[in-house]
Amino acid sequence: MMARIALAVFVLLSMLAPAGAVERLLDFVSDATVERNGNLTVTETIGVQAEGNEIRRGIFRDFPTTYHRRRDGSQVIVGFQVLSVTRNGNTEDFTLENLNNGVRVRIGSANRILNTGRHEYVIKYVTTRQIGFFADFDELYWNATGTGWVFPIDMAEARITLPDKVPFRQTAIYTGPQGARGRDATIVEQQPGRIVFRTTRPLPPRNGLTVAAAWQKGVVEPPSPASLAGYWLEDNRALAAALFGFVLLLAYYAYAWLRVGRDPPKGTIIPLFAPPGGISPAAARYVDQMSFDNQCFAVAIINLGVKGHLQIVEAGDKTTLKKRSGGQPLTPDEEATMAKLFPGHNSYSLLLDQANHGMIGRARSALEKTLTKDYRGKLFAANHGWSSIGLLLMILAVALVI
Repeated sequence: MMARIALAVFVLLSMLAPAGAVERLLDFVSDATVERNGNLTVTETIGVQAEGNEIRRGIFRDFPTTYHRRRDGSQVIVGFQVLSVTRNGNTEDFTLENLNNGVRVRIGSANRILNTGRHEYVIKYVTTRQIGFFADFDELYWNATGTGWVFPIDMAEARITLPDKVPFRQTAIYTGPQGARGRDATIVEQQPGRIVFRTTRPLPPRNGLTVAAAWQKGVVEPPSPASLAGYWLEDNRALAAALFGFVLLLAYYAYAWLRVGRDPPKGTIIPLFAPPGGISPAAARYVDQMSFDNQCFAVAIINLGVKGHLQIVEAGDKTTLKKRSGGQPLTPDEEATMAKLFPGHNSYSLLLDQANHGMIGRARSALEKTLTKDYRGKLFAANHGWSSIGLLLMILAVALVI
């Protein structure tokens, strides 16, 4: 008996519950005024039913600013600026968040919970580059509501007002998800310079209202060549940055070559039939390559043997360097190498294996250090500083593109 009474009370309360107890957009009115300069001033009046579920502190409105409109697939970036936001006639807090393809207007305060019931938000903003300029007419193709709402929309209306009272040449209406071609809307008012579209049935979540209206040319001023150039730079910022960086890099390297890259005049060339005096084979390779490598060290060892200061003995897979007395005079780099290979008076042989890698490495380093001191900046200049600046400029250009 008690169970039946409880069930009857539940059914009665359900019947008495208000019909608007589901969160949704009660009405969405987009009032778009076409300015003579081509800008679009839009006032969106959005009535919402808040029940404390998804709509607790406010709402957010996503506005796309990046479109792929051109036939070649390149993007178009439109301007977007919020002028004011109100709720129930009072100024409301809002913040802007960047999205991948646009801007999110987050409306409300984290410190304030909305009362249950109807709330009316009014968002006023200006957007640019929404007008299509064609050969015989101009047109506004306007996604009035967007398709990102997770709530149903009971009624949506789009109003377009022109700066002059001229007739509309052609119109179109689309409803449904993004890219759909539904026809659940109609024109409820049309007069010169003003047209009103309205849905004929509620829109499910993720559905929206898109309208198009065309009029004669001359009502809206087309963008000037300077504006078109500015639009191109805005739409192709990565390409523009890449071109700028490339030109800057070329200019820098041309300047660097003029300053330090050109070789001095060659003068009279005199053929030589013997190695230049006072320069070891290791030094000759170092100057020719303008850097030190393992072959510099190898030819230094061989030339020490040629000059009679050491003997290279091979036994099986073992190679030993044995110090010899006397021999031809050594260059400074060869003296530094010998000093590290055979340090002290009791050092007469050196087995070339892993156990002696420290001593061999010190000899190699001594040779490189001496060659660098004697020849770098005198017979050649590597200009690493200039190259480093060029590398930094290249990194900067890549960063601008990214």
